[in-house]
Amino acid sequence: MQPVITPASRGPALDAIRALALLPVLVVNAAGYLVAPWGTLLGERSPVGSVLASAVQTLVAALLQGKGYPLLAFLFGMGLWLAQRGRAAPVAHQRGVARQKKLLKLGVLHGVLVYFGDILTMYALVGWHLLARVHEPWGSLRKRLRRALWWALGVTLLSVVVTGLFAAPAGLAGAATPSPEPTLAGARHGLEFLWINASAYLMLQLGALLLSWPLLRFCMLCGVAAARLRLLTHRRWRGLLERWVTTAAVPLVLLNLACGLLYANTASGSARFFWLESVGSLTGPPLAAVYLAALALAARGGAAAWCGWLAPLGQRTLTLYVGHGVLCLALFSGLGLGWQPGTAGMALFAVAVWAGALAAARASGAVRWPLEAWLARR
Repeated sequence: MQPVITPASRGPALDAIRALALLPVLVVNAAGYLVAPWGTLLGERSPVGSVLASAVQTLVAALLQGKGYPLLAFLFGMGLWLAQRGRAAPVAHQRGVARQKKLLKLGVLHGVLVYFGDILTMYALVGWHLLARVHEPWGSLRKRLRRALWWALGVTLLSVVVTGLFAAPAGLAGAATPSPEPTLAGARHGLEFLWINASAYLMLQLGALLLSWPLLRFCMLCGVAAARLRLLTHRRWRGLLERWVTTAAVPLVLLNLACGLLYANTASGSARFFWLESVGSLTGPPLAAVYLAALALAARGGAAAWCGWLAPLGQRTLTLYVGHGVLCLALFSGLGLGWQPGTAGMALFAVAVWAGALAAARASGAVRWPLEAWLARR
């Protein structure tokens, strides 16, 4: 294995925030795994009527759903700029393309063979597209950011309307159907699992290219701009970040809590439930921005002690993300042990995996984990 090499200009804050940003993704992926790929996003409440299950689902829907992937996309954009800093443009672009190609290959393998909801594929494609924009003049980047914002808002609104109007009547996202959709938990042999998982992966990636690309692109462009401005680390931005947190935190948290309560107390087969599930793509990213600003303030430019504690895991999130998918396959799918924990059990599983990975990362010292070492290899 190779030693971890962290650019001095990056500091521990970015890695620490990345470690925290992955936790919502792991929890949400685990929450819906037992009814995946075509069931409800956060799974069916289990045990039925359980106050604990309802409370856990409310909190996950309110505070985690739709927050992790825009945070990670923002940090991915920051990483694009930081990886090219200090290198000649042709060399930096060549290295960046090679890295995105490798990430894309990994995403396809992960999505087809392990977990249909893979996010690496889209991150690699959008990141590859943005490599040429990383060092463009600031005036051009500002104009591109404004256009990207309007595209992201427009397409995200369109996706909510389209899915709300057409997907629920078609029997998706938990709506009752004459013949239940096949699930990963119900797959009994390898070919069945591969067919269910791979077909869902391909359909979701096609949908993401049409409906998720603009939002991911905007988040990554914001990350590029933030890296160039040192938005998360330079003290001149603290006032701006404090105003954003002070102004937006309470209303956005209350809005998301209201959506979470409605989600957890609405029948999963109803049309209203599907609207609630799809509207998370609108309410999630603004609250994710509040999380980001609050974490940047708490990090104090990376000087805070918690940044040093979490940074080792932030340098190893690729292996953790793929490893989480492998664990879900091994423990909960029909090919594996077929365990059926309740709603609280699945959330606890995801948190335990994250916490265990943190302990392992801190014990790893300067040694890279397998996928990070592979991605860094030329």
